[in-house]
Amino acid sequence: MEEAKPGDGNPAARAASAVGRACAAAGIWVGRSVAAAYRAVDPDLRQHLAQLPLVGLTMLARGTPAPEPLPDDGHRPVVFVHGLGGGPGNFLPMRLFFKLQGRSRTYAAPLGDAPSLEAMAPRLAAYLDAVVAANGLPADARLDVVTHSMGGLAARLVLEDERLRARVAVLVTMAAPHAGSHLARYGNTPSSLELRPDSDVLVRLARQLPWRGPPAWPRLVALWSAADVIVLPASSCAVDGAENVELPGFTHYGYLIHPSGWRRVLEALEVE
Repeated sequence: MEEAKPGDGNPAARAASAVGRACAAAGIWVGRSVAAAYRAVDPDLRQHLAQLPLVGLTMLARGTPAPEPLPDDGHRPVVFVHGLGGGPGNFLPMRLFFKLQGRSRTYAAPLGDAPSLEAMAPRLAAYLDAVVAANGLPADARLDVVTHSMGGLAARLVLEDERLRARVAVLVTMAAPHAGSHLARYGNTPSSLELRPDSDVLVRLARQLPWRGPPAWPRLVALWSAADVIVLPASSCAVDGAENVELPGFTHYGYLIHPSGWRRVLEALEVE
């Protein structure tokens, strides 16, 4: 006599079993579709998206609106400058790394929610003056400035002021859209309009090129990476006449969270 199978003679059980099999098949199909969609996304973009939560955590650290005097560590003070939508906390990991390497007199400029370069630049200029005043630096003392993304363009606008230009020894830009980004074409905000390659502010900054460097201008070290999916093309992060350094595999935010990037910035500052 044939053994009865579970659910035989029970319509409800047979229906439940059929539903279960259908759900399992659907789950397999969805899983395969998600995997295929994931593989179809550019690897650089996948890496960029994976790093966003880490960068987001740095936003929890708040900066101080006014710089306080810090003990002389034997080096020039360093001022870090965040990009659009960023904050002073973006540089917390890098500043801790610098401190371990003996560069403890560092600051992170709090530019707030400045909506454009024209708004960021005067805030940065005021902060640089405040760092000088807080530390009682003599007239011939200089600072180093390290920037990320749009902060690099704000720093270049500040350097149009000859007085402040004389205060900066080295400017390091990380993923700064010096020649704009075609991604800005999809936005209609003040900042995205400024980042279009033919914007008035980029035409104005182009007058600084080729970069002249010392003694009249600071050394400019521009870090860039072909893996950047925000600045398009990524080569827009390079500057004619500057020291352009490619960091392979770095996303737009990788500079903020990778120790190898921090080390490269520190090396750039220590070259005389």
